Amino acid sequence: MRGLLLLLSALVLLESTDGNQQYDQLSQHDREIIDRAIEKANKEHGQDKHLDFFSIPVANPDKQMLHVLLKPTSCDKMTKSVHQKDCVIKNNARPKVYCVDCRGSMSCFPLKDTKKINEYISKCLNPYLVGNGHLFQIDSEDQPETGCLGCI
Repeated sequence: MRGLLLLLSALVLLESTDGNQQYDQLSQHDREIIDRAIEKANKEHGQDKHLDFFSIPVANPDKQMLHVLLKPTSCDKMTKSVHQKDCVIKNNARPKVYCVDCRGSMSCFPLKDTKKINEYISKCLNPYLVGNGHLFQIDSEDQPETGCLGCI
């Protein structure tokens, strides 16, 4: 719950930032992640308008995680799926899309789907948890054994 409150408060604070100015000041690595988020969000959640970069609510370099908020623009969806300086952000338009890059893996969700966003962030922050158990479990002979094969 605390994570959700932090996320929502960060979004409110960033509501007034200028996406173009902020984008130009980012590192090349971050701009590449943002462009991947724009491409994925437009493919999965875009409707008739181009979704473009609005802000980075959270950046966690230690966890190799970057959060990107995208909003609809004045440009048509047919616009190239990278950041477009000429497209004007429509703050009240829908859908607003929240993308999270976690160690190179990108997932995007409608901003209103906070449960899925928080689940993905939790999975990113705790990659060694499998369901409610841990990666290493003790079997009946008290020998450690790995959880799922795809987890390692």
